[in-house]
Amino acid sequence: APEGLSLSDLAAALDTAKSTMLASLKPLAADDFLVVEGSLYRLGPRAFRLAAEIGSAWSLPRTLRGYLRALADRSGESAGLAVLDLEMRRSVYVDVIESARPVRYALKIGMSGPLHSTAAGRVLLAHQPKDYQDAFFKSGKLSAITSRTTTDVKTLMAQLDVVRRYGYWLSIGETIEDSGAIAAPVFGPNGDVLAALTIGAPSDRMQANLEVLREALLEIAAHASGRAGA
Repeated sequence: APEGLSLSDLAAALDTAKSTMLASLKPLAADDFLVVEGSLYRLGPRAFRLAAEIGSAWSLPRTLRGYLRALADRSGESAGLAVLDLEMRRSVYVDVIESARPVRYALKIGMSGPLHSTAAGRVLLAHQPKDYQDAFFKSGKLSAITSRTTTDVKTLMAQLDVVRRYGYWLSIGETIEDSGAIAAPVFGPNGDVLAALTIGAPSDRMQANLEVLREALLEIAAHASGRAGA
């Protein structure tokens, strides 16, 4: 609340007695985490300094590493965290955990892929502003990487609607023959997409275990976004 909140407002919001609330607010104000103006309490300079220190130490791969590990362990398949390279218009993996299985989907940090043919690429593109999507569609032909690659703009636009509606995308054999990937978005506090969590596997295993893999992906992506239970 930029304009501040009163003791009564805070006590009501936290379902706490005013006396208990006041006992908590006094030391925070004394240490400059809160500023008191009349009957209103606002965040103080030490609160903003703390926020800046937390922000400077924040790293997307480090923050989401635990979720990536949970995804790899639960799925038994290769798991990756991909972000959007805005200028190159490609998805790029910034962290990966490869499956221990002898036949697996190979993922490497730094590997990139086209937005129109990969699961991570579609998820990232689907949540970009309209002007970015329009520029992408006007930038050139959607190249056919395999016989299953989507190369029609209208079809791709419809697929992006599906991503936004259901929260994930499954791609089978569109970039690499006989392989599949399923991806879901990770959102930041302001609702912008930060990254895509991805499971990659041989296409036969992906299709045979799709329901289990999709459930694991959506659940872990929701936790990584701070939206579990929403």
